[in-house]
Amino acid sequence: MDLGKKNDLPQGWRMVQPEDLQILIQMEKTVFGNFSWSNYSIQSHIENHPAWIKEDTGFVFYMDLIDFSELLRIGILPEKRKKGEAESILKTLCDLFPKTILEVSNLNSSAISLYTKLGFKESGRRKSYYGPGEDAILMEKFR
Repeated sequence: MDLGKKNDLPQGWRMVQPEDLQILIQMEKTVFGNFSWSNYSIQSHIENHPAWIKEDTGFVFYMDLIDFSELLRIGILPEKRKKGEAESILKTLCDLFPKTILEVSNLNSSAISLYTKLGFKESGRRKSYYGPGEDAILMEKFR
């Protein structure tokens, strides 16, 4: 990612800093509950990969793989959902790279709907990846 573009984030969003760790841990637990990443996983990600945060709204974890990005995690606080925040920050991510990839559970219809709206196409499936009857849908979008 062109680091100069970090200033092009939607209003209120910024690059995560090491001191954001505790905020991210709490947001992760609020958003994902029993499916939360471990504290170590969050810390490892922010030490080694880019992430964005809007403190009263949510966060995005992704990998900058030079010529494409991989969305790993997007968490929007429950009271901030359905207000365009996820769409706005995902559009920003997709605009920064020629290709963006992600993986989503076939049971997560709201996420699939958003990704489809943004132009993501299914590129593969991992059958029962998350458990019996819960496939991982691989999706990609080209700029």
